[in-house]
Amino acid sequence: MENIYNAIIIDDELHARAALKGIIKENINKVKIIDEAKDLPSGVELIKTHQPDIVFLDIEMPEYSGLEILDFFEDETINFHIIFVTAYNQYALDAFNLSAIDYLVKPINIEDLNRALEKINKITSKNIAALRENLNENTPPKLILNSSGNQLFLNLDDIIYIKADGSYSNVILINGERHCVTKRISEFDKLQEIGSFHRIHRSQIINSKHISSISKKEGGTITMINGDELGITKDKRIELEQLTGHIRI
Repeated sequence: MENIYNAIIIDDELHARAALKGIIKENINKVKIIDEAKDLPSGVELIKTHQPDIVFLDIEMPEYSGLEILDFFEDETINFHIIFVTAYNQYALDAFNLSAIDYLVKPINIEDLNRALEKINKITSKNIAALRENLNENTPPKLILNSSGNQLFLNLDDIIYIKADGSYSNVILINGERHCVTKRISEFDKLQEIGSFHRIHRSQIINSKHISSISKKEGGTITMINGDELGITKDKRIELEQLTGHIRI
């Protein structure tokens, strides 16, 4: 028998709560909505009373933001999953992805709901702190990744390049560390829309801030600041030369 997740909805909009309940009731057998709240303080009380498995949490609410939820709990008492519900734009959604936080975009559709439920994660205070920073355009973005059962909290600017390793990826940092993470290289393509990242090969994404030199030898190579030489396609080599001002040798 499939496990049933008990869930609570916290959202100040009545119609939004009703819409989410309706989608779940009609389409999702493994989730049962057991209660709902119109603001964060009353939602916190429901969480403490019902001990739900999942909390669907709106971010933009009067008085308290959904991002403040963990301020009401000690870290060791957080035994529920959070799926944020938001009307944010694409820039903000990138911030959620970088912070490894599950979210739904209003108006909610069944495909997005299933996606979020398939990969629900326990949210920690570090995830929330990273999201707050990533929503602030004046601070360097942070990326949260899983490596060997632990979470890595990385500044994007500290990444030199990412290289595919089958269904995993190796992330190489400016401090010399190399981490194998449980993501395919294709899952990092979104970085090209966020920062100075470029896919130079089907198996490699580089941070152009850390290019040492570009060469046309052996069909095209690029040397990063740590001395690693990487293959590059001709089109990407020309594109990066124009973008970074590096002169090929």
